Amino acid sequence: MERQKQLLHSYAKDKGYDEIQTLSDVGSGLNEKRKGFLKLLEMVAERKVSKVIVAYEDRLTRFGFETLRKLFQAFGTEIEVINREEKTPQEELVGDLMTIVSHFAGKLYGMKSHKYKEVVGGVGKLISG
Repeated sequence: MERQKQLLHSYAKDKGYDEIQTLSDVGSGLNEKRKGFLKLLEMVAERKVSKVIVAYEDRLTRFGFETLRKLFQAFGTEIEVINREEKTPQEELVGDLMTIVSHFAGKLYGMKSHKYKEVVGGVGKLISG
């Protein structure tokens, strides 16, 4: 998390952006109840932010990134992505499936439990094999 914050601050400084505020969440991009995410939505709706900088698209949301981009644009806010990952459709699908399995297994068993690791590892082997 700290490395990402440093990357964002360095990027903003290099671009000459003056005042920046960092919002962060520890949690899945599938969770729409993250405090930082909700704060960002509120700030955009109140037209308090002109630009949102993210390291990767999935750091903002796992699904619906282009919908958020259009919504933010309607409020005069641009989303700037530092790193773009070019993935094949198969790589995207595998990543999405793993994200969903990981998210729900974590909810069921806890992110640090043996059962969580077993489920996620098993699905990972199944998908990649």
